[in-house]
Amino acid sequence: MTKLSPPAKDKGKQQNSGADSVDQGEDATVAAYIADMTAELATLAGRARLPMLAYFLNLARIEAQMHAPAKGKAPKKP
Repeated sequence: MTKLSPPAKDKGKQQNSGADSVDQGEDATVAAYIADMTAELATLAGRARLPMLAYFLNLARIEAQMHAPAKGKAPKKP
């Protein structure tokens, strides 16, 4: 399994409750991270014979992938 750490926070920006988007590039990075993590969790759930959990984790992975940049492409700038 791949060990990933969450994307680094920009200390110069004020932290919020998550309701406001900080940066589109950062949002895409977070989405890519979530896609990777949910893919690993879905695999674990499948091996543990937890099909419903694996299903929902795969739904979350697909949703995150729709917001993540394609591998090898830079995120779009507003």
